[in-house]
Amino acid sequence: MDRLTDELMGRPSLVGERCAVCGRPATNAHHVVMKGAGGVSRETDARIPRISLCGMGNCSGCHGLAHSRRLHFRWRGRWEWLYTPEPVKYQEALVMEGWRKSWME
Repeated sequence: MDRLTDELMGRPSLVGERCAVCGRPATNAHHVVMKGAGGVSRETDARIPRISLCGMGNCSGCHGLAHSRRLHFRWRGRWEWLYTPEPVKYQEALVMEGWRKSWME
């Protein structure tokens, strides 16, 4: 984990029956902070917020966009999201314009 992702740890999850971005039926609870291939401890996993997203697995819908680095989330007293047409690193997305709040809040 790094400073940018540490700021997301322990924030409230945004879980419901609908995708927090587009409102379609949610099929996944996306980990806002990637756990990595080696996984994390139970204590760390419990601190990772989750956001309900649509899509099949990690490859379609809003969940697929998040895993392909085209849908990003940040915490500003509430969850906000940013869609980018091309993949970008999280630290680059943070300084871009166009962030939107989730309709769930």
